[in-house]
Amino acid sequence: MKITGHCKIQGVGKERRNMDYRRVIEKLNPIDDIFFRKMAENKSFCEEILREFLEDPGLEVLENHAQHSITSIERRSVILDALCRLKDGRVINVEIQNDDNVNHQKRVRYYSSMLTTNMIEKGVSFNELPDICIIYVCNFDIFNKNRVKYEIKRVVDGFDIELDNGLREIYICANIRDGSSLSELMRVFTEDDSYSRNFPIVSDIKYRLKYSEEGEDMSEVLKQLYEEGREEGRKQGIQNGFISALISLVKDGILSIADAASRANMSVESFEKYMQSMK
Repeated sequence: MKITGHCKIQGVGKERRNMDYRRVIEKLNPIDDIFFRKMAENKSFCEEILREFLEDPGLEVLENHAQHSITSIERRSVILDALCRLKDGRVINVEIQNDDNVNHQKRVRYYSSMLTTNMIEKGVSFNELPDICIIYVCNFDIFNKNRVKYEIKRVVDGFDIELDNGLREIYICANIRDGSSLSELMRVFTEDDSYSRNFPIVSDIKYRLKYSEEGEDMSEVLKQLYEEGREEGRKQGIQNGFISALISLVKDGILSIADAASRANMSVESFEKYMQSMK
C-alpha cells in the first residue's frame, strides 16, 4: 500500500480521523518508504537487514540516519531513506522504491555521486574516500530475470578482469519468492501479517508500529502528510486555474502561445500539450 501526501482521510471528526490513521498504518509494511524510514531510526533494525542484504553475519552498524538529507544550492538535493556507517568504514545507503516509473540505474548513479561528493573534503586524497554501497529495494523484478537479488559488477570487456572503484550497487526485488532467507525477509517487508523468527528485530518493530502505542508516531507522520497534501492540492488548483485562464486568452487571440507559455513558466511544447489535455 503506497502512501503519499494526498492521503484521503477527510470529512470526519478528530477522533474518527485518528482511528482511520491507525487503520492505514496497519496496512503499511517496511516496503512502504514512510514505514521503512521510521523503522530505519533503529540501529538494530538496520544491522539485521544489512547482514542479510550483504550476506555478512558479523556486520556492525556504528551509526544510522533515516531520511538523511544532502542539499545542494546549485544542483538537485536528495533525501536518502537510510544511511548507515559500518564499523569497517563502509557507508551504506538503502533506498526503497515501489514505483517502476523512473530510470532506476541513473537514480542510483546520482545518489552515489551526491553521497560521494558529500563525504570528501577539498584536498583529501581519493585513497581516503570510503567505500559506498547503494542497496536499492524495489517491489518489482527490476531486470525481469526472476531473481531476488542482483549485483552490478564492473569488468573489463573481453577479459576476465573485475574492477573495484569502491562503489557497490545491489538491487533487491521484494516481490520474488525463491525459498532463500532474503526472500523470507522480503515477505516480512511486503505482507501485512508476515513475521519471521529468523528476523526477530524487523518483525518486532513492524508489529509494534502497527499495533502498539509506538504507532502514534506514525499517525503524526500521516497527519503531517495529509495536511501537506491539502496545501499542495490548493496550490495546484490555483496553478491549474491560472493556466486555464492563459489558455482562454490564447483562444481569444489576446496572447500568443509563446507569451502564455512564458507567463506560465513553461516551454511552448509543454503548454501546447496542456492545451491538448484540456480539450
